[in-house]
Amino acid sequence: MNEKEASLKKWILKNGYPFEMKVANLFQKKGFKITQSILYKDIDTNKYRELDIIAYYGKIINGVSFNFSFVIECKKSTDKPWIVFKNDNLINSKLNRFKPFATRNAEILFENSNVNENLQFNNIFPDINSAGYNVVIAYRDSKDIAYNSSLSLLKACNYIKNKFNDSNLRQCNFYIPLIIIEGELYDARLNIKEEIDFELVDFSIFMNTKIFNEKDSTTITIASSKNLGHFIDDLKNSLNLFFKQYSKEVIEVSLSNPTNTKNDNFNSVDLF
Repeated sequence: MNEKEASLKKWILKNGYPFEMKVANLFQKKGFKITQSILYKDIDTNKYRELDIIAYYGKIINGVSFNFSFVIECKKSTDKPWIVFKNDNLINSKLNRFKPFATRNAEILFENSNVNENLQFNNIFPDINSAGYNVVIAYRDSKDIAYNSSLSLLKACNYIKNKFNDSNLRQCNFYIPLIIIEGELYDARLNIKEEIDFELVDFSIFMNTKIFNEKDSTTITIASSKNLGHFIDDLKNSLNLFFKQYSKEVIEVSLSNPTNTKNDNFNSVDLF
């Protein structure tokens, strides 16, 4: 390796690109399809921004593609752990207004299946009662990185959802925002002595709660690089279980709502 290549390698390592490549490769090895460096339009600035990874997994049923797309931001944070603050008694965690990003036909599937009431699928449709209310990065005076990562993911999921809702593609899609950090992740909460307890976790969930704005209230998952392969295996197992357990509801949507256009009357009889 010459001096120029050594300099390039040092710069690439510093900016976290190898971690992003490793995450994409790991999802691909687990059977997910991958796209990287996807552009979406930020509606606030009217400028295109870049997403790190979209990892998606699904089935084709009656000619309709059912997909779970994990919209992923990768962050290198080996010396600064991320901390999710939790309070199990928060009133806003009881509100029935946290829904996934989903195309119109996926919203129908979500409602018909009542999957949000099934804790077996907490890693896909998080239980809001166990979600945190804030996330910070330790040893930093600013929360900009955590906040900006969350905001970018929410904007991206909403943009992609709207694009598919405007198309005639026969797809039923869920979009799940996911931050993956190269570093440690902790849950933090007060104990009965009003002292902070820390728990090292492989993944956690926090809420993005907007006052009087139900459409923008949702949950975001954060996963650590520690045991990431096991986390992805659990995702895949949950997705396969979803298609098995809710096969009736999936087939009904495939026959009645093959696209997201409001006046589509297409019916396919090609069985999966």
